[in-house]
Amino acid sequence: MAARGAGLTVSTVSRRLRALEDGLGVSLFERRPSGVKLTEAGERFLADATRLLDEVRDAASRARDAGSAATGRLVIGTYFSASTGRFRDSLVRFVRQRRRSRFGSGGGRHDLLTAVRRGNIDLALLLGPNEEPGLDRLALWQEAGMVALPADHALASRLMVLWSDLVAETFSISRRGSGPEAREKVEALLPSSHKARFVEQDVGREAMFNLVGAGLGVAVLAESASGASYPGVVFRPVGNETGPTMVEAAAYWDPKRDNPALRRFLAQLRATQGSRAG
Repeated sequence: MAARGAGLTVSTVSRRLRALEDGLGVSLFERRPSGVKLTEAGERFLADATRLLDEVRDAASRARDAGSAATGRLVIGTYFSASTGRFRDSLVRFVRQRRRSRFGSGGGRHDLLTAVRRGNIDLALLLGPNEEPGLDRLALWQEAGMVALPADHALASRLMVLWSDLVAETFSISRRGSGPEAREKVEALLPSSHKARFVEQDVGREAMFNLVGAGLGVAVLAESASGASYPGVVFRPVGNETGPTMVEAAAYWDPKRDNPALRRFLAQLRATQGSRAG
């Protein structure tokens, strides 16, 4: 039966078993007129060989899973929120495929790009696209810029707020994450005849919006961060007469980094976001 299962003749199997015994220098079978039986050495050899074959099969399965990113770990650094929008959609699809991901911020643009170059994270998702030496980039989606206002603010009833409406406002800007880039954006978009007023806050996104709700200035954000609600805060698109100001996201990674999960996630971003290579 074993010979038929292997597609071999009985005589061929018998010759190969004897050759194996000769090579090992020990009898694996007791051969009697009534049939064959494993010797004690044969039983030990069979147990060891079975265990080794199982380990080889397991190793091959793990390698296949890694190649398909089914078990590979992906580490993403970003200051974008995943409360709504395309970034959230991409992450949900990725995680639902049982691929392990870990997220972190840990600083602003420079810190996150440094983490990519050092191999501490696989990919940084930031404002862009900008040239970054030694890194590849992928221009992603665009989303509307928003302004967070106190709910009782005079502009809270507007469907869209113009930058010219905000010349007298004080902007709360975080020292962390995208705060420095947001400040540059505001300074560039406000009418040149007005100097923007800023208050730097050493807080995260949630605390920032809570300060806005308490009446301590306004704050700018990307649309993807507007999916959550905060007491006393409303979010409105901000722009000019032609429409909302658009904020563009881009992914940055080290092309020398060999991580199948990263390659799969990038392929998914390209396919689902309608993005263009940078």
